[in-house]
Amino acid sequence: MRDRKNKDKDFRTLVRLTKKWRNHAELKPLKSFIIELLVANLLDTEGNTGLIEQRFRRILLYIAQSGLTERIQFAENTPPFGTFNDPVVIIDPVYSLNFASAEDDTELWKEIFGPRFKIEEPA
Repeated sequence: MRDRKNKDKDFRTLVRLTKKWRNHAELKPLKSFIIELLVANLLDTEGNTGLIEQRFRRILLYIAQSGLTERIQFAENTPPFGTFNDPVVIIDPVYSLNFASAEDDTELWKEIFGPRFKIEEPA
C-alpha cells in the first residue's frame, strides 16, 4: 500500500473522499481498509490520470457497476488463494490467504497479528 501511496499523490485524498461518502451514505460495512484496497485496485487497473473529481467518480462508478461482486486481487498475491463463497472478495495484497474478516475468526487474526491481538466485541 505504501508503494501505491507514494506512486499517487492523490491516493490519500481519494481514500478520504470515499470514506466521507461512505459515512454520508451510512455504509458501515464498507470498512476503511476495504476502501484503501478499492482505491489501490483502481490505481493499478486505471492509473492515476485525470482530475481528482473524475477519479473519485470512477471509484463510485466501479462500486455501483460491479456491485463489488468480482474478486479483486493484486499483482503481489501468490497462490494458493483459497476458496471463497462470500459475495465480496478482496484479497489482501500482503497475505493471499487473509480471509479473517470474512470468517470472523479471532484465531486467524491472532495468527496474522500475534497472540496478544484482541478484538473488541461490538456493543
